Amino acid sequence: MFMRIKLSTGKLYWLFAVLYFVLLFLLVQVEKKDPNANIKTFYDGIWYSVVTLTTVGYGDYYPVSALGKILGLVVIFSSLGVLGFLIGNFTNIIRNRMEKKKRGFFGTDFSNHFVIIGWDSFAKNVADQIVNANCNIAVVTNNNTDLELIKDMYPEKRVFVLLADFENHEALLKVNIQGSNSVFVNFSDDTKSLIYIINLKKQYNVNVVVALQTSELKETFQTVGVNYIVSKNDITSKLVASYIFEPDVAAFTEDLIETSVKENDFDMHEFKIIESNPFLEVNYFDAFVKLKKEYNCVLVGITKIIDGQRTLIKNPTEDLNIEINDYILIIAGANFKKKIEDDFGVKEGVIN
Repeated sequence: MFMRIKLSTGKLYWLFAVLYFVLLFLLVQVEKKDPNANIKTFYDGIWYSVVTLTTVGYGDYYPVSALGKILGLVVIFSSLGVLGFLIGNFTNIIRNRMEKKKRGFFGTDFSNHFVIIGWDSFAKNVADQIVNANCNIAVVTNNNTDLELIKDMYPEKRVFVLLADFENHEALLKVNIQGSNSVFVNFSDDTKSLIYIINLKKQYNVNVVVALQTSELKETFQTVGVNYIVSKNDITSKLVASYIFEPDVAAFTEDLIETSVKENDFDMHEFKIIESNPFLEVNYFDAFVKLKKEYNCVLVGITKIIDGQRTLIKNPTEDLNIEINDYILIIAGANFKKKIEDDFGVKEGVIN
């Protein structure tokens, strides 16, 4: 009965090395006894083996004795085997590294970005809007087919994809979840989303957005600390009802919430007020007029942070001042967006 011995790759490397150096040692010992020999030292043997291994073959060192030539043949055939072994292993290392990179194994350096957990057609529509706004996204999926599709659809500089088990919350460190702006949990089952968010909140203090299939669990999600809760059915039903009896209002609303792409498109933008903003400490009415004149945009609301909570003031009184860390909501065209961002010193969207 034969015993089957299984060697690791590391042990195989050592075994090849020992056998090879023993073979070279024997070759040198045999050759240096011949007066016509040119392989006289172990260094000569190393040089001979290297030029043989690389198939260069300068011809400056070669065996001259009969036994040396036999050993030389073994070195030549061994060199081919070693070369094939090294090339094969190097190829596997490169292939494995590329596969790990494709799966998001090495993580991303995105910051203040948006994380989407769970991928489907709804998540794609959300991602399209965010990418059109020139913001970065990290997508977490447990489906290899989705991984391939996402990578084909979006530029790598905008969208990072991680293939991971949803239950592996440690893997979320690879999408820099702690440095993200907000996390959108997108599962088809509301109960699954609730359990996932409870466990997520235990590990990470992040802003969470969830889109529910129904609104029945809305209060429950608020209790576990979800920042923004959207009911797909509620939004759809309201938009459909509006199209029934106010089609122009519905069309205008849908257009406003969609990210503008073409130069003449208009949509709703939200900008944080920082110290360098030209509208800091300006009252609502003066800001309304100035924004219309300089940027052809309409100021429609101001959000103030009161006791840590975001309070949206729609159609404010004309004497209400715009203060530091407020957010202003404006309707603006894509052709003025770049100028507004340059003058305001910030990109659109909520900034942590």
